Amino acid sequence: MVLCVTGPMASGKNQVSSILEKMGFAAIDADVVGHSAVEAEKQKILEAFSEDAKKAGISLLDENGKIIRRNLGALIFGNPEMVKTQESIVYPYITSHLKSFVESNIAEGKNVVINATVLFKTDAMKFVDKILYVDCPSLKRFFRARKRDGMKTGQILARFRAQKNLYKNYEATGITIIKIQNTGSISSLKKSLELLLK
Repeated sequence: MVLCVTGPMASGKNQVSSILEKMGFAAIDADVVGHSAVEAEKQKILEAFSEDAKKAGISLLDENGKIIRRNLGALIFGNPEMVKTQESIVYPYITSHLKSFVESNIAEGKNVVINATVLFKTDAMKFVDKILYVDCPSLKRFFRARKRDGMKTGQILARFRAQKNLYKNYEATGITIIKIQNTGSISSLKKSLELLLK
């Protein structure tokens, strides 16, 4: 079985993936794969965005010649066309990497967890059997995000707005969605997952 563990910011996706990994699932974080994809596709990214970055006075490379992901994000955020270009560059790499991970672990008889926020945007959804959607009230998520990431209120609210249609986007895939509320302790979350797996 391949599960996509998803949900809005600070809902507890990482915690759920970690618990499932301890239960024997092979887990992979698509965000981490995405970071690798940016570096692996560095040349294409520079070709696509260097001119715009120069106009905006934004440096895309650090002193070691690596992409500064925060600066790249600042450049493309709020520009749907740029976001689409960046996704067209990195998503094929992410899909290919996830495919290899899923296939090798399934061949070994392991269940797999793909921890991802926007997997629905990629072709990797075709490997997914079920979606585990982790949710939590907005106010609780807000305080979690502020404590965990040290983000400013405006940044958190902007991220929340950007994810407002997340559930609908996963519904549109037609894959079965199982919702889990993460409002209590880690132990209660673990019990909920154990019951769910049974």
